[in-house]
Amino acid sequence: MPTCRHCSSTYSREQFIHGNGPNAQVCVRCGLEKGLITKDQASNMYDDSLRSSRLQVMARRYSVFMYIPLLWTLWIMVLSDVSPWGWYFLGLLIVLTLLAPVWFIYRGGQYSGDMARLTPAYERPKGH
Repeated sequence: MPTCRHCSSTYSREQFIHGNGPNAQVCVRCGLEKGLITKDQASNMYDDSLRSSRLQVMARRYSVFMYIPLLWTLWIMVLSDVSPWGWYFLGLLIVLTLLAPVWFIYRGGQYSGDMARLTPAYERPKGH
């Protein structure tokens, strides 16, 4: 993967502007900041609503790995001493912990589809 010569970040080829001289090996973000291209030429940059939508999709995918440790902490601190409900909650918590990786893998296709739907179209210029 190519590296931007201004910010030293590594991106896929679609995230770079095209051209020779000052435009060579410059990512779209740095190209906008340095004035090498206009916002209209940077069609693959994310606007605020698209950025928010992509963040929501990513948060939905990885949120289960935040909630399970939180629920385990809740059970250890509060519910482990409650007589019948602590055991019921423990059983439910064990099932959720075991199903979380399976659910994560199972929903990977939908996540990829949602991210592809929210990714701007990239038209490769002639000669690239």
